[in-house]
Amino acid sequence: MLKFCIRYRFSVLLITALLLAVSIIPIQRTGSEFMPPLDEGDILYMPTTYPGLSISKARELVQQTDKILTTFPEVASVFGKAGRAETATDPAPLSMFETTIRLKPREQWPDPAKTTRELMNELDDAIQFPGLTNSWTMPIKTRLDMLSTGIKTPVGIKISGPSLTELNILTAQVEQLVKTLPETLSAFGDKATGDILLISTSTEMKLRVMDCISPMYKMLSRQPLAA
Repeated sequence: MLKFCIRYRFSVLLITALLLAVSIIPIQRTGSEFMPPLDEGDILYMPTTYPGLSISKARELVQQTDKILTTFPEVASVFGKAGRAETATDPAPLSMFETTIRLKPREQWPDPAKTTRELMNELDDAIQFPGLTNSWTMPIKTRLDMLSTGIKTPVGIKISGPSLTELNILTAQVEQLVKTLPETLSAFGDKATGDILLISTSTEMKLRVMDCISPMYKMLSRQPLAA
């Protein structure tokens, strides 16, 4: 083989150059998704609001959004959840909702030619609450994204720094910039501050508060609010 390459070196170099040129196309696509998005037939609505949300307000928002979703003729049923289930694999706070939207068969839609993405846009226009950032995706796709990236969206921006105040400012700026991109459906920056805190310097006071709050917190945090 070596003698053959040396004897026909110009032909070997030409073939190698052609193979290298052809490999440019797959190299440019490396790191991107080859498989197109799959229409799973259902929609997962996962809005996010600010931290420190009360239980009563979370229940109210879930009920209001579910009521709006059921008015669409393409929707068969809706189930919304706020909080986390009684499992360590679902550490969802009250500020993150999960609403599973089961769709009717496409032949029962008023416009069967309508795509799922167009339906998501109509749902997004119908649900506009101050402080509530909408996120529309597919159930299976969301779980895969959360396993691979740690967040519920395919793309995320992580900002690190020593000051929580500066982090909040930068997060708000990045959020506004990302929303201006034409490919962005929704963007939400997680807030590093805003939770309700009780600060006490008395040890006796801390023990009394923990005795009162711990049983109630365990009961509420383990039972999701469904509507």
